[in-house]
Amino acid sequence: MSNIEYGPGARNQMDIYLPANPKGAPVVIFVHGGRWMRNDKSQVELYDRIRKFNDAGFVLVSFNYTYATEKIWPAQLDDTLSVIAFVRAQAESIGYDADRIALYGQSSGAHLALMAALKLAETPGDGVDAVVSWYAPSDLYNIAADRAGDDVPDRDPAVSGLAPEDVLLGVSTTENKAAADAASPVPYLLSMANGAKLPPLLIVHGDADTVVSPLQSERLYQAWRAYSGDGGAKLRYVKGGGHGGARFENEPSIAIAFLKAHLEKPD
Repeated sequence: MSNIEYGPGARNQMDIYLPANPKGAPVVIFVHGGRWMRNDKSQVELYDRIRKFNDAGFVLVSFNYTYATEKIWPAQLDDTLSVIAFVRAQAESIGYDADRIALYGQSSGAHLALMAALKLAETPGDGVDAVVSWYAPSDLYNIAADRAGDDVPDRDPAVSGLAPEDVLLGVSTTENKAAADAASPVPYLLSMANGAKLPPLLIVHGDADTVVSPLQSERLYQAWRAYSGDGGAKLRYVKGGGHGGARFENEPSIAIAFLKAHLEKPD
């Protein structure tokens, strides 16, 4: 099922990939990466993810969202939340289980998945059931500082041109900490009132990532655990892994095992 319109925007289309038997199946919503301004829903095809997730019994959804070059934050988050609402509304007609939904994001898409999960967790009954985050920019104000301060070798000393996070927000993140924090999973989580039920989180990051520092995922891991307890998050480093690439080839299978454990129906 391709190019389903989930909203009125020019890029508001989604694809749904069904397993052999979608009746009662859990749903994984994939959020593509690309600096909030490039790539599209076809990114889900990498690493043979469609086959792997369908063979494991998951309905897999992938969608386009509004580029930051077309409309700044929070348009991208609004699109993500709209997809989740749309998927829930279509459950009866397609037959999958809208009570078992996970988010799986890659890079900037992981940032959107995390922000959507946190927003939904603030309203009882609205939350998703699990999240997989691949190398998310999770603390926008500190992206440049983390690049400068980590021990990842062979990195250019500076990123040329306007930083993607600045394009996303329409302001300089390093000069507008309040705006950056309001759009960042880690500061947003640290500001949340007690009592929200966070979904279990699997964080995956290459230990040689020259684009988003591994320090970003370390900070996310610590904040998630501090809020939800020691078992609330898992952090997995891909040895020698960069910002994606061939070393992530086996990571979808690990994500599937994590999601099956947390989305299984109780007896």
